[in-house]
Amino acid sequence: MKKAKLKSAAPQLPTGNMEKTARFFEQILGFDVRAKFPDHNHLIVGRGAAEIHFWQTETEQLAHDIAANSSCYIRVKHIDSLFAELQQNEAPFRFKLTEQPWGMKEMQIDDPYGNAIRFGEPVG
Repeated sequence: MKKAKLKSAAPQLPTGNMEKTARFFEQILGFDVRAKFPDHNHLIVGRGAAEIHFWQTETEQLAHDIAANSSCYIRVKHIDSLFAELQQNEAPFRFKLTEQPWGMKEMQIDDPYGNAIRFGEPVG
């Protein structure tokens, strides 16, 4: 039997409203809506190789409560260009592009429900 090989990972985050989340990711973060499954309360957005899945909570308040503890990390090539684009789109940064002591340039944006979307690229 061949040894299993893991491929890409896609975080699954909560949303209180799929349309609101889809608009935010399209208009502010430059993602595309790859699939909507309203009957199954599921949304998939992506940009390049990055993909995020969202599941619909019963209420918007529940989405806020869960998302306060949810996050994902997206590795980026040319993060300075992405930072400039997101600034132009008036993205709601939790923190702007910062060189971290662990050797990464990172920035973080919170989506409409508080999911932390962090972008990072190795320094140098």
